[in-house]
Amino acid sequence: MSPDESRIESNPSMSSDDESPNGVENELSNSMESSMQPRLLVHPENSIAYVTVSDPVQVNEGIAGRKFTMYRVNYDPPPPPADGSSSSDAILSYATSVNRRYSDFSWLYERLHKERPGAIVPPLPDKQSVSRFSEVFIEGRRFHLEIFLRRVVCNPELKDTDCLLVFLGGGDDEFKKAKKDGSFGSDKANVEAANEVAADEPYQPFDPEMAPGAHYNSQHDYNKLIDKVEGELSTKKAGIKKWIKERKTSLKGTMVRSPDDAIFDEITNYISALEMGLKRIDTQTSSLIRRDKDVSTCMLEFGLGCDALCHIDDEINGVIGEGDDTTSSTGIGQTFRQMGKTADEISKLSYEYYEKELSCFREPLRDHLKMIHAVKIALQKRHNRRVTYSTCINAVESKKASVHKYKITPGKEGKSVDAAASLARAEATLIVAKQNYEECSQRALREVDRFRRENASYMYATMLEFAK
Repeated sequence: MSPDESRIESNPSMSSDDESPNGVENELSNSMESSMQPRLLVHPENSIAYVTVSDPVQVNEGIAGRKFTMYRVNYDPPPPPADGSSSSDAILSYATSVNRRYSDFSWLYERLHKERPGAIVPPLPDKQSVSRFSEVFIEGRRFHLEIFLRRVVCNPELKDTDCLLVFLGGGDDEFKKAKKDGSFGSDKANVEAANEVAADEPYQPFDPEMAPGAHYNSQHDYNKLIDKVEGELSTKKAGIKKWIKERKTSLKGTMVRSPDDAIFDEITNYISALEMGLKRIDTQTSSLIRRDKDVSTCMLEFGLGCDALCHIDDEINGVIGEGDDTTSSTGIGQTFRQMGKTADEISKLSYEYYEKELSCFREPLRDHLKMIHAVKIALQKRHNRRVTYSTCINAVESKKASVHKYKITPGKEGKSVDAAASLARAEATLIVAKQNYEECSQRALREVDRFRRENASYMYATMLEFAK
């Protein structure tokens, strides 16, 4: 192996990715290409001991052979408190070990939003359509899925959710049933999740051909299919009406006011300013990291050029030898050799500093921006509940006016009975909407307060780690 080849092999900054114009950007976009893991913090840190995601295995599904990656999720309950108290952070009283794929984690993410609107649900790793089965990508996804799950376990608003319990401890059949129809947990949780679906999901026409049991074999199966189709259409129709009413409420600006509105306005301004400042820092950090990577590459190229000149001088002077023991009769070749060694050391130091910036500062910074986005989603959930509550208030007022109109209009007294029944249903819906709105608001306040406390310690730890 020539000195030039050994130098390239010893310095990862001259990888084949750098031959493309976007080589640096590609490396910046995926922290796992670095030899160092991103330093992402989890609170509290003792959760690391009992929630793990490991052993990624590729699996072929069905006749078509669709490939996906399965991960082993292990849960070991933490030891009881040393003081002998009965309080414990254990989610389950026994150890579990289950297999889960990325879509299962995605289901958990969506379900957490539905069960606990207003809570800050930590972000999932992004999807990727290419190179999904490379070792680097799989290990990076495993690492971030583990961080996601630990953060969920550490969150006091999320740790006791039914979906998390079935995710960690449910068998294959139980978990598939939960994913299919959501038939687990308390009735209240299922009702709230159904309301969340109607409020947040866009309308999609029902396709009977895609329904389970569409290929019926008897009249009984046919009747069941018809009942299911009618139920689906009725649900979708109700969802459309609810969406239209809530859109009207938002556009008219007739929103209910509460004493907490000023606090939430302050929170919204704080989150927006924090996001803007961190994005600005992220832009400059990317430029600094790119500069350090370019310095490493340029110094390596400079060292290779010095080595080439050294060999030319040795050939002219008839010097035979390799490495540091080679001496040049004129001294010029030896000078180029020392310059090449120095350039090579500078290149290695620059690349090490580049890796440190990537793993200790830029990736935690990006992770913090994702957490800010999670806070914004939690605030949006509270806003959705506020819109629903305001819509229910407007509906009750409208129905009260209708009942009064029918009562005082000759010949329409009979309609007042139906209008009164409709008013009673609207008032019952209003009570539920008010309760959901107040619960979501209080949960969002607790979560933002926790985020503010952890935000200061998180950024301090990130800066301290980067300064070391």
